[in-house]
Amino acid sequence: MLEKLRQMLGNVGLYVALQKGVGADRVRYRCLDEAELKPGDRVLDVGCGPAYYFDRLGEVEYYGFDTSAPYIEHARERYGNRGDFRCEILTEAHLADLPHFDTVLLFGLLHHLDDDQCASLLDVASKSLAAGGKVITCDPCLHPGQGRISRWMSENDRGEFVRTPRAFELLARASFGEVDSEILDTVSRVPTSHYMMRMSVPLVNSAQ
Repeated sequence: MLEKLRQMLGNVGLYVALQKGVGADRVRYRCLDEAELKPGDRVLDVGCGPAYYFDRLGEVEYYGFDTSAPYIEHARERYGNRGDFRCEILTEAHLADLPHFDTVLLFGLLHHLDDDQCASLLDVASKSLAAGGKVITCDPCLHPGQGRISRWMSENDRGEFVRTPRAFELLARASFGEVDSEILDTVSRVPTSHYMMRMSVPLVNSAQ
């Protein structure tokens, strides 16, 4: 049953409907509030999916990366005149052709990556930032205070690397000097626990 549901999420319409049904969209909107985007900001969205929240970003310069061709095709059809959508894995090589970013969004991505992949992505994200830039992440998590339904949701997520808040934060602090974080337990419609982090002050020399 769960495996069939995971396969169905490749369908853009079903994916967006499920996101809104369980209230995962509300979690992303809360993260966008944390991002405090301003008109003219440059935004890099890695793992953007179909970018169903695009209209909430405002008048920004947007670049979205995802590895799902159907998701990127959907995003291009709806928002391609206002954003640059790429069906590629973001690497450090891309930084030579991209601007420096005020905000990098990594929504629901780190829990799909192992520790080495997370470290590599966060390193690239840190190098992509303009002066004063920030990275916002949000992922399902496991923590002692969460309820039974929330824990079940985390343990049965499509991502194979759902972590504790401490584990997520250790990954973040390897690349950033400042990490502010919050457990989001009451935002979604169906009980779920997400760990949101706001990272800044790269420990490497970011592109300036």
